[in-house]
Amino acid sequence: MGLNSISIDIMLPALPEIGQAMGSTLPNLAQLSIGMFLVGAAVSAFLIGPVADTFGRRLPILAGLAVFVLAALLTPLAPNMECLLALRLLQGLGVGTTRLSQAVLRDRYAGSEMAEAMSMSLMVFLILPVLAPLIGQAILLLVGWQAIFLTMAGLGAAVLAWTWIRLPETLAPENRREFSLGQIFAGLRTIAADRHAVGFGLSAMFLLGALYGFIASAQPVYADAFGLGALFPLAMAATAIVQSASAFVCTRLIRRMGALAVASMALRAYCGLAAALVLALCLHLLPFAVFLVLMMAVMAMFTWADATLGALSMSNLGKVAGTAASAFGAIQALGATVLGSLIGQFYDGTPSALVWGTLLLGLAALCASGWARERR
Repeated sequence: MGLNSISIDIMLPALPEIGQAMGSTLPNLAQLSIGMFLVGAAVSAFLIGPVADTFGRRLPILAGLAVFVLAALLTPLAPNMECLLALRLLQGLGVGTTRLSQAVLRDRYAGSEMAEAMSMSLMVFLILPVLAPLIGQAILLLVGWQAIFLTMAGLGAAVLAWTWIRLPETLAPENRREFSLGQIFAGLRTIAADRHAVGFGLSAMFLLGALYGFIASAQPVYADAFGLGALFPLAMAATAIVQSASAFVCTRLIRRMGALAVASMALRAYCGLAAALVLALCLHLLPFAVFLVLMMAVMAMFTWADATLGALSMSNLGKVAGTAASAFGAIQALGATVLGSLIGQFYDGTPSALVWGTLLLGLAALCASGWARERR
């Protein structure tokens, strides 16, 4: 799971240099390298699920990691932006198979137990953004942006080796499904008919869109709009530390309150904090310190909601966990990529697009979650 995060965060400080090196004349074109990566991950996640429900989780994950490493090694050789974007798409296609980690968790856990396990995974997953921008900044200053992709390849190779040695096959033989179009559509119908799955899955998609918008906008908002310059990775690291700590707290809350109660509380708090950001912006009372504190609190609530909504959406889908994980991964990633890219492309030199996008998508997530909880 961590490769997904590090493949984005480690290159954030280098986006302006990549755009210049590739001869880009549009200020937001380098940000498309993030969008292409996310699109590739979404497409891969959708295709790999039925395969994983037939042949297991281990082999598809290993194959995807190998593709990721190869694409990362080739990216520094890209002669232009188009070629670089194509290789980023290939990186995403490879790393998208790691979405099956959610199916691995569902093979072993369900309900609040799964939410607690996902929260623990998120705690480890969120430590990486603490280090990734700092590492990316250091590599950029000492060597150059090309070495950032070589670092991705090295990390991918390490994860590939570790996965080969340590990850067992978690799909029980009795849960394997025939690989056919009929079985694939039957699995998708099972997912579509489950109100909890659809509602909580859409809620997670809207929140993920807000997160992608934050990622796409972070470098210009922190470095340019608020004038942090090269210190922007420190602000990202502070946010990630808060998220990681909140994931640890989330595991305790789930144990005491249950996943549904924690998700509801997190979504309401998220929307309230986002509304405070919008109010401060409209009143011209949004200095960097206020923005940073409120945004860290918003991201903490995102962490609580993300861990619980994912588990809630999968709670009734144990028999089609691979297909469900891939379908949710594809729909959420594609939808979130579009929504997050819109926030990034609307950047106008101020945090306005990010602040308003955070609130609107938070409200959409709250509505989708409320619909999922309604009785028929």
